[in-house]
Amino acid sequence: MVWRPVNGSRTARLVGLGTAAAVTAAGTAFLLLPLAVRAFFHAIVLTSNACVWFAGSLGAGVDMWTILATIGRSAGTALISGQALAVVGGLVLVGAIALYGLQRLLGSEEESSR
Repeated sequence: MVWRPVNGSRTARLVGLGTAAAVTAAGTAFLLLPLAVRAFFHAIVLTSNACVWFAGSLGAGVDMWTILATIGRSAGTALISGQALAVVGGLVLVGAIALYGLQRLLGSEEESSR
């Protein structure tokens, strides 16, 4: 077994990459955690409001199909709003960029293995 010295530039590059990944992850968690908590509580409020509305509708003697039609109409209106379309468009754009990057990464590995 032959001892070989570790390439310093490669080690420094890996340490730098690891540090950058840790800082990025911590920064992302710091910025997105309040948004996630706010979204969680907003979802709880919406769910409780929906349960109260549903129970009130059943108590008033409304037909089940009327309730389902109202729920479907409200969901459709929420999904067709400008804000929802912008979010979906942004997700499609991020997905396309990720797919392109993955294709480039896998393509470059395939070429280097030949």
